[in-house]
Amino acid sequence: MPDSFTKLLSYFIALLLLFCVPTYYVFKNEENLQKLKAEQAVTDFVDNVRTKGYITPKMYEDFQQELELGFILFRTEIKHEKKVYTPIYTDPTNPATFTGEYVVDYDEYYWEQIKNFLFDESNPVPKNERMYKLSKDDFFSVYVENMSKTKATMMFDFFTLGIGGNDVVISIPYGGMVLNEDY
Repeated sequence: MPDSFTKLLSYFIALLLLFCVPTYYVFKNEENLQKLKAEQAVTDFVDNVRTKGYITPKMYEDFQQELELGFILFRTEIKHEKKVYTPIYTDPTNPATFTGEYVVDYDEYYWEQIKNFLFDESNPVPKNERMYKLSKDDFFSVYVENMSKTKATMMFDFFTLGIGGNDVVISIPYGGMVLNEDY
């Protein structure tokens, strides 16, 4: 009886080593390629926006199309921080008390606000002429993370009986200062 149990255990381990582990590494490499492709799409989009100083519906749709070419669904967050100069007064009700100094603040605009400008059907400007303008020295950033489980994550959860951890394995933050106003 102990010999049959040992043989069964050795067959199971051999099966695991011969088929499951290489399959996991193939899925892991596929996941890494998807991450690299997503990083390239994010970098291209953000650098394009930072260099031109605007976003058009076509630019955003091309970016989303590049992300959709793989097997992973992504959640995208876009943030525009607009530089605002606020003058400092000793008495805010009296304009003559201006101190000559300014405080630099940033107003933040998120994708929901930008999307309303770019894709609103009630906008009288034709879609191909719409442009969300950013100013020089503003900040623009994009954050992308996977929404769906990858095959490697599913297989790892199978091996660890579901205690594998976080499903977000692809997380790409990228952004920077707007360099130009090319509009």
